[in-house]
Amino acid sequence: MSAGGAPKILLCVSGGIAAYKAPELVRALRAAGCEVQVLLTESARAFVGELALATVSGRPVRSRLIDVAEEGRVGHIELADWPDVVLVAPATADLMARAAAGMADDLVTCCLLATRAPVLWAPAMNTNMWRNAATVQNLRVLQERGGEFIGPDRGELACGWIGEGRMIDPAILVTASLDRLDRDPRDALLRGRRVMVSAGPTRTYLDPVRFIANASTGLMGFALAAAAQRLGADVTLVAGPVELATPTGIRRVDVETAAEMHDAMNAALVAAPHDLVAMVAAVGDLEVDSAPSKLEKAELLEVMGAMRWRIGVDVLASLVRDHGDRARFLGFAAQTLDARPGEPIDDELVRLGRAKLLAKGTDAIFANRVGVAGVGFASATNAGSLLIRGSSAAGDAVTVIDSGPPMSKSALARWLLRTLAERWWRGSA
Repeated sequence: MSAGGAPKILLCVSGGIAAYKAPELVRALRAAGCEVQVLLTESARAFVGELALATVSGRPVRSRLIDVAEEGRVGHIELADWPDVVLVAPATADLMARAAAGMADDLVTCCLLATRAPVLWAPAMNTNMWRNAATVQNLRVLQERGGEFIGPDRGELACGWIGEGRMIDPAILVTASLDRLDRDPRDALLRGRRVMVSAGPTRTYLDPVRFIANASTGLMGFALAAAAQRLGADVTLVAGPVELATPTGIRRVDVETAAEMHDAMNAALVAAPHDLVAMVAAVGDLEVDSAPSKLEKAELLEVMGAMRWRIGVDVLASLVRDHGDRARFLGFAAQTLDARPGEPIDDELVRLGRAKLLAKGTDAIFANRVGVAGVGFASATNAGSLLIRGSSAAGDAVTVIDSGPPMSKSALARWLLRTLAERWWRGSA
């Protein structure tokens, strides 16, 4: 992957009916934090509009091999050198055949022949075309040259047939592209490292059926765990009660209460040292001795008022205290902000994050706002400030790095891990 900046995806669209999904695919890639440059074959222009693709990608669409405006810089070679990943979607039988033959008679095949980036193919064609011996041979040739194939899917095709040949859904193609980025052997920053991530809310039970919780959905923690796994780490995910699928290749431990989360994470740290513990979970602050049976509605307020409330275990501070010499700790600080008069909101966020960093004793804190659109709980995107503690010789010196505008939580997770890995482990065994 390119050093610094967003991942670069060269999207090659060929002439099949599935080309109508290209704008949706571009939007999904950009939401995941990628830059996207779209190339069209001549036949693809009959299925999808260049204006729509230029609008969602933020870049002019390229479709001609000889472009007077570009060829003074040998534009087609610049395009081939630009991406971190080439994604061909849809990949028709014709384009696969021309690429397998090494042809370079249009812009797409020329870039496929000239690029050094990994190429992902998303086939889309009639079932008989997919199964034809010629396509099977072309598939084998492209795979032998390093190409990877995602799909095709099985289902109803545009021709009316039902069978193999549908292009894989854009969301899956985005995940595959991100996975390929993070599997670049030059960029497996966490290979051989052990990482533990907490995610989601915890519950404080009032009685066997009622509890107090918070609005955390677990999306950020699950995204961080998945990103760590793609970067080569051995990952354990300790999850509060959320309705999310476990990312592939990750061990998951489900818990409900703050005490259960603390016990699970502490047991893992006692069993083996970890390189990174990311405390993303929104842990409940209070504990109470819950009622042994369901509280009736009429007595609920009276009984709750008589309950003995207390401050619960501070999971992060406790783990740092007991295991800070065996792991680096990344905390998360969700803040609702009322800035002081004359003080910018961002400065207040950093001030609160710095206070929590020092109070918890963590190596880093990511501070973000909640209660506003586009960031925090129940949002697909997030943004904030990463605060990293300096060396012991630097006292309480803290480095502050702004993550930029809101981006998908998957993209933010990769940014966080790469930023920390570059600072803490780049060049170490």
